[in-house]
Amino acid sequence: MRVERLDHIHIYVKDLDKAIARFEDLLGVKFAGPFMEFANEWGSKGAFAPPGIDLEAPARDDSGVAKVIARSGEGLVGGASFKVADIESSIAELESKGVKLLGRITVGGLKEAWFHPAGAYGVLIELCEYQGANALEASLQKTPPAR
Repeated sequence: MRVERLDHIHIYVKDLDKAIARFEDLLGVKFAGPFMEFANEWGSKGAFAPPGIDLEAPARDDSGVAKVIARSGEGLVGGASFKVADIESSIAELESKGVKLLGRITVGGLKEAWFHPAGAYGVLIELCEYQGANALEASLQKTPPAR
């Protein structure tokens, strides 16, 4: 697996609007969002700000994000996302090393996969693959780019 860079971090919050306002005030960044709501078992909604801050809030009380916040509290409990050149081979490599795949999603031209923190000293590893400037722009593409 070839990691191109640390792409973004995930900060789990209870109230997305309040967190957006607070981080914009604290860091002087501008969030795009709330920009997506995942209709899967993870059940989150999020907002993204360059240089790589991804705020995630529960979309439902029984969502994965809600469960993590209930167990660990708000904050940097969502893990780190690493940009890779080939997500499929990278997934296979991590699984071959005993790290459990939790889920995956494709949003526009962005592909992501999440791995259980128990396999990496408590860090939820997310892999992402996309073409272009950043994960947000890729997620807003209407169709995934051809490889």
